[in-house]
Amino acid sequence: MPTREQTIRGVYRDMFETGDVSKADLIVTADFVDHAAPPGPAARGPQQLAAVIGYLHGALADIGYTVEDLISEGDRFAYRSTLSATQVGTLFGFPPTGLRFTMQQLHMVRFDGDRIAEHWACRDDFGALRQLGHLS
Repeated sequence: MPTREQTIRGVYRDMFETGDVSKADLIVTADFVDHAAPPGPAARGPQQLAAVIGYLHGALADIGYTVEDLISEGDRFAYRSTLSATQVGTLFGFPPTGLRFTMQQLHMVRFDGDRIAEHWACRDDFGALRQLGHLS
């Protein structure tokens, strides 16, 4: 069984970077809630995680995540990460540019046993949109 840190790193390496959502039900609980998910009709649980990954892969290519720092307390993990990607589809309502960007992010997850039950995030979406030329 992977450690919680391995689970967090694996979500990005095995799912967010590749778009493979086949392990979603092994990673998150049946009632998982992503409090930072893009608006949409996705149900809770693995379907919500799959919808978020699908949204990102519809808008971005060459997705790379680096998990920089991890801090844990009880059933919660906080971590800092960096996303690098190329915009190839509509992102936050903005048309594709073909440009590459880098975005700093802060995340917190709550585990229930060995699965992630909740996720929160603070991302520099405006910084990414500036890099892509959508905002001045």
